[in-house]
Amino acid sequence: MNMDANCPIPLGLCADESFRLAIYESGHALTARALGIDIIHVRMRPRPPTLASDKTISGNGIDGLLKTLENRVIELFGGQIAEEHICGTNSCCSGDVARIDELCNLIAGLSGTSDKDNVWFELEDTALEIFKDEAYRDAILPIATFLNDQVEAGVAEIEGALIDAELNKYLPETPKKKGGIGGFLFGR
Repeated sequence: MNMDANCPIPLGLCADESFRLAIYESGHALTARALGIDIIHVRMRPRPPTLASDKTISGNGIDGLLKTLENRVIELFGGQIAEEHICGTNSCCSGDVARIDELCNLIAGLSGTSDKDNVWFELEDTALEIFKDEAYRDAILPIATFLNDQVEAGVAEIEGALIDAELNKYLPETPKKKGGIGGFLFGR
């Protein structure tokens, strides 16, 4: 069986696993920016890579928890979308698929939605909507370059303030807000 037919081998910048990881994390940072979520830091090495963002749950009800979980799923999709856009494949961090699936199950259960697949597709569509904006697509590579340069300089955790300053070069600041799907689609 020829595996290359199903999953293309990344070429160019994407052939470098570290740079591909930076592309992936740039997608997480860009979706956090679009959702108005504070980035605390990014850590790419040692693995596993993480983007730590504010996951404060607003209010005492289930709605705040659901919005936080939705935002996390959208952030996770952002990495895959960024890698797909730049590399033509999203093979870097396949573990996020399992996280997305688990979170969609939780969201479906907590919200009373009977079909986790509908939750999955709705949140994926929201993430894709972010990257329909040319400014977000164009920012993937410069943000990835910034993250990769930081790692190559020996920075273990890239502080959110530094990432925000870099994002500000390419995107307008998004008001910080709490919100799930409606927060992005209707809050802009």
